[in-house]
Amino acid sequence: MQKIPKGNYGYLKSQRKIETIKTVVLFCLSAAIFIVGYVTTKSKANLLTVVAVASVLPAAKQLTITILYYKYHSGSRKTYEKIQGIIKDATSIYDIVITSYDKISEILHIAIVGKTIIGFSEKEKTDEKYIANFIKETLEKNGYKGNSVKIFKNEESYLDRLKELQKNLGGERNKAQEQKMAEVIKAISI
Repeated sequence: MQKIPKGNYGYLKSQRKIETIKTVVLFCLSAAIFIVGYVTTKSKANLLTVVAVASVLPAAKQLTITILYYKYHSGSRKTYEKIQGIIKDATSIYDIVITSYDKISEILHIAIVGKTIIGFSEKEKTDEKYIANFIKETLEKNGYKGNSVKIFKNEESYLDRLKELQKNLGGERNKAQEQKMAEVIKAISI
């Protein structure tokens, strides 16, 4: 199994598998400790039982993380391929779930070109104005001021805007800064 880095398409699906394996291993380890203690002493009243019970706590925490990854899914492959057909040189982030204090939003793709940031969510429940504002405020708190952020829920509108951005790539750009802004956005997502 190949781990897909955060911000790449398929990350959520890959991470779900990894977290599931970690959870199973931790619960199996707890069970193995209990079984070894029981087999060696022929009683549940032993020190290894205490260790087994205590080791269930990290396993339960890991289970919570795993459940979180099962709640969110990678965007559609068809839309991903359309975006890949358009995007050439913009800084891109795929498959992110942005977590703010009030809302959680699944974003299939974010493109960063200079001070323009656009994103696309396939989820109807996404509050595009709220999440755009949240991204802009977070970037400002990290020293990246004057950005324009817009989140789309309509695929055709997003693809048209993406094409428009691609045409205007010749302007002033700082690719290193775009990458740093992408890292900030990834940091506020699971």
